[in-house]
Amino acid sequence: MSKEDINLIGFTNLSATEKHHLRMLAHCLQCFKSMSEDNTRGLIPAKEEWLEWCLKNPIMMKDDEFVQVMFEQFSGAASQLERLSNDLKVAPLDLSLRNLIDAYEDEV
Repeated sequence: MSKEDINLIGFTNLSATEKHHLRMLAHCLQCFKSMSEDNTRGLIPAKEEWLEWCLKNPIMMKDDEFVQVMFEQFSGAASQLERLSNDLKVAPLDLSLRNLIDAYEDEV
């Protein structure tokens, strides 16, 4: 995430825990987008693509436990992003950080 993105989240009125969850969700969204450069429909990539993406990263190749944690994060994020995208009637990968922030702020 860019410093601007981090600052944008930091300037919200969310609690520290909510900001952390929002940063994690935004990071997962960015990861999904980077996995799916050819994904014109904007759908969440398949788990096989998650694995391919993880295996391309030399640091992750050496840490099976970290990959497991990433998969857990990706699974939770995929569900949240799909739910939000359905609510907004857009493809999951077309969501923006602003969409995520608005969704979190609306819950408060």
